[in-house]
Amino acid sequence: MTTPPASDLPRGVVGDRQLVAVQTFDIARLTSHPVPIVPETFIAVSGLGPKEDSNGSGKTSFLIAVSLLLADPQWRLDTNGGRPAGGILFHPEAAGVDQTHRASPVDHGYIVGVFAHPADPAADPMTVWIRIATTAPYLQANWTEGLHLADAITDHERSIQADDLWRALGTRRQLSARAMADTLYGTAPRCLTYLDTALRPPAPSLLSQQLTEMEPKDIGRSLIALSGMSHLLDEEYRLRGLALESQIDLEKAQAEHEKQQLADEQVMNAVRARQAAQDSVEAGRAAWQRYLAASYREARALEESIAVKTRAAQDALTAADAVAQKADDRVRTLSAATDLADKESQAELNWSNAQQLSNELTQKLTELKTRHTVLIEERPTLLPYLHDWDGSDTATTADRLELSRRDHLKAEQACEAAEAAVTRAEKHLNDVEQGRSGTAGAAIDLLSGHGIPAYGLLDQIDLEETSRPLWEPRLAPWSDAVVVQPHHEHRARGLLHAALPGTQIVICDPQREPLPEGVRSNLNLAQFLTALNERFVPTHDGADVHDQALALTVTGGFTTPLAGRETRLQQSRRQLAQSQTQVTEAANALKAAASGVILARTQHTAAQAAERLAQLKKEEDQLQTDVAKADTRVVEAKRTEEQLKSVWKHAWGEHNGHKQRLITAKLELDAANKEVKDRRSTIVALEHQRTKAAAPQWQHLWGKSLDEAIRQLADLPDQTQAARPAALRRQAEHALRRAYERYGVDGDPDADVGEDLREGDKMARALADAEPGEPPARSFADAAYPLENRLAGHREQDNVAAARITRDRRTREQAIEELDAVGSTRRNAVETIQDMIENHIEGLFSQIGAAFNRLDLGSGNFGAKLEHRSVRPEGAGDWDWQVTPRWKRSRSGGYVSYRENANSAQVKVHAVLLVLAALLADNQSRGRVLILDELGNSLGETNRKDMLAALRDVARDQHLTILGTCQDSVLADAADACGELLWFTHASAADITNQPTSVWAFDSNGERTRLTEEWITAGRAHA
Repeated sequence: MTTPPASDLPRGVVGDRQLVAVQTFDIARLTSHPVPIVPETFIAVSGLGPKEDSNGSGKTSFLIAVSLLLADPQWRLDTNGGRPAGGILFHPEAAGVDQTHRASPVDHGYIVGVFAHPADPAADPMTVWIRIATTAPYLQANWTEGLHLADAITDHERSIQADDLWRALGTRRQLSARAMADTLYGTAPRCLTYLDTALRPPAPSLLSQQLTEMEPKDIGRSLIALSGMSHLLDEEYRLRGLALESQIDLEKAQAEHEKQQLADEQVMNAVRARQAAQDSVEAGRAAWQRYLAASYREARALEESIAVKTRAAQDALTAADAVAQKADDRVRTLSAATDLADKESQAELNWSNAQQLSNELTQKLTELKTRHTVLIEERPTLLPYLHDWDGSDTATTADRLELSRRDHLKAEQACEAAEAAVTRAEKHLNDVEQGRSGTAGAAIDLLSGHGIPAYGLLDQIDLEETSRPLWEPRLAPWSDAVVVQPHHEHRARGLLHAALPGTQIVICDPQREPLPEGVRSNLNLAQFLTALNERFVPTHDGADVHDQALALTVTGGFTTPLAGRETRLQQSRRQLAQSQTQVTEAANALKAAASGVILARTQHTAAQAAERLAQLKKEEDQLQTDVAKADTRVVEAKRTEEQLKSVWKHAWGEHNGHKQRLITAKLELDAANKEVKDRRSTIVALEHQRTKAAAPQWQHLWGKSLDEAIRQLADLPDQTQAARPAALRRQAEHALRRAYERYGVDGDPDADVGEDLREGDKMARALADAEPGEPPARSFADAAYPLENRLAGHREQDNVAAARITRDRRTREQAIEELDAVGSTRRNAVETIQDMIENHIEGLFSQIGAAFNRLDLGSGNFGAKLEHRSVRPEGAGDWDWQVTPRWKRSRSGGYVSYRENANSAQVKVHAVLLVLAALLADNQSRGRVLILDELGNSLGETNRKDMLAALRDVARDQHLTILGTCQDSVLADAADACGELLWFTHASAADITNQPTSVWAFDSNGERTRLTEEWITAGRAHA
């Protein structure tokens, strides 16, 4: 087994000092009372919240503050600047403070820690201040030797004092969030935590006891960090970075070399292109000379051939002129005869007129026969109506029909009136049945809609037969009155005043009183009826009633009863029955009237048919006479038409024969004239060809004799000698264009070339645009001159460039060889340190595995082990250590992976044991702090006690401090194992802040206790 080396990492300015006290300002609900920390022990953290348990007591807020003070890596202060830490500042809503306190959120707060050496605490203590703010910079740190603490009497005074103390530290040692951890605590983590908080993203870790959620590589990295060996991986990462930098430098140099080679190649390509351009110019010039010689030779041969053809064309023209003159004389003779056309036109006109007359007479005859047929077909449709004819004329039957229609209309109106009367009677009966007839009914509906009971007065009164003559005239003026109770009077009057003005309202009596004789009612109307009885007295004859005060008389004589609900119902039903009987009678009368209309209409139709039949007889007789006359005229017109048609055909034959002879003569003349024209065009074309052959111009361009041209071409190979001038010219043009293209001139008007080259390129292209058989307007030398001038200026520069490129290429190749050597050395160094680290960490995991097994056996289990595998990194990736914890579930069973199904308590037990085993393997754990939230949850009583005892022993043996929050179920066991108990109290939701933190502990180091005694006891009433 290889033993890993002792960790000699720099531990920052804090060094081996241990955290001995913590003070907070405006952090959550915590007060500014200092909290002493006993190092190298297990500290139980619990408390009392508003719900009589530890939830909401503020214990987690304190642990968050400690983790920030010690720069726990999980806060990622190096990347986020400490911004998430602002969530721990006091905020009334987050703290659940009642709005009646009018508490305001703070914009900054402080966490202060005192660190002291374990051997001599009073020698050189140190105070670290952390400032947290809601705006940038979000987190800053500062430190000073000695004690630099707030010690005012009250909590409020200490909070004010904190700002002064922070400013007093100055800015010389002030640290950013990024630099805080390395400067204060060195490269090894001073604090590792698991906290149940939303202020930072959750991450499965061994400390969170979420072992099954971790990958083997995450377990390996956590164990390395817990054992203080992360610096080895960091060093390997640094060296590997240097090797990668060398590789990058080499690749960069190679890329630059390749890039420069491309640039050099471009230069050499340009040199080669210019040489190729010069070669193309020379080849083009030679082709151009051959083109001029061949063109002159061909022009002389063409000129001699054209002279022979011209003489033959002139002889043919003379013969064609004689033939054309003869044809012209024949056309003139035939064109002089014009009388045949006039005769044919007149005959055609006469025949056309006769044909038109015959068609008109035939059409008229057809119309007469059609009308006769229609009259004959109309007769059978009229005969069936004659049996209903009574001999009357149409005027008489029309009067009868109009009279029957009037009777029918009157019957319809009477029927509609009877049906309307039934509808009114039915509505009246319905209103009477509901006690809501007449104007009183509308008032009752209105009051009922507003929850006020109301009744029709006459519906609620019954009269004895003997009392009717006196009481009916008394009640008649009140037929539309409504009755309401006294307590509804005011509301009823207000509603009816606005909606139904003029409504009569009768108020019931408060109590039941006797009614006048002969009158009955279920309502208390004694006062109203008594007043009527007193005021309306019978007249001397007893037929009417009279009110002396009003000078008013109401007549009697009602034939039917006026009052009483049943009486009014019977009257309404009789009225409905009478109306229904009238509807039946009106319907029968309407049917009789409808039958009368039908009979009158039938007789009128029959009279109209009789009159039409008489008229048809007269029209038929007249049509028969007209048809006979028209038939005679049609026969005569047809005979005349046939005669005139024969005359026209004879005239047309004579005229058409003459036209054919004239057309033939004209065709012969046209053919002769075309022949003459063609002969003349041939002579002109031959003259044009002779001019176009341009033998004199070609001789001038060639500048030598015909024999010399023939000799020039005879010296060439057979294929080139036989080539046509156009092909030779294309060779010269192509060579010149190719020369310009190789120099970089491609005809683009926007190309960055000189004006002389652009003009030369245009002339070269103009050579190709000219007709190949015509003498060129510009010579090859004119088009090639600008390019040849440029090429002459480049020759010396091209020679210099080629030599420079060869020299520089060798220099770069030597530099690449040197970089490759440096990279090889660094890669070897990386492989060497990787081998060393792999041996060290394998030894570390062996030690952790042994400690893991001892702890597991010591807890009463059956043994555990670690399986590990190194996965070396490629490139800039991480070096993964695949670590798989395994343990036995029975004495004789095999080792089971941590991810196989098991109860959660067993997994949590082994997660804690694995953490403790890693700590036991670290020989530089002094001063480190381990924070565990929700410690001991889901553990059985035995496992819980064992774990708590193990935490106590590891804290003591490894000289580290372990803070663990304990719920109520864990607290009793934790009190037996812990070396200190912190108790946080937030007794009521009405309190803005906690009560001062209570502490139970014993520290055997008296100097350490005296170091912070005054500060700890300041502001505590019980101290």
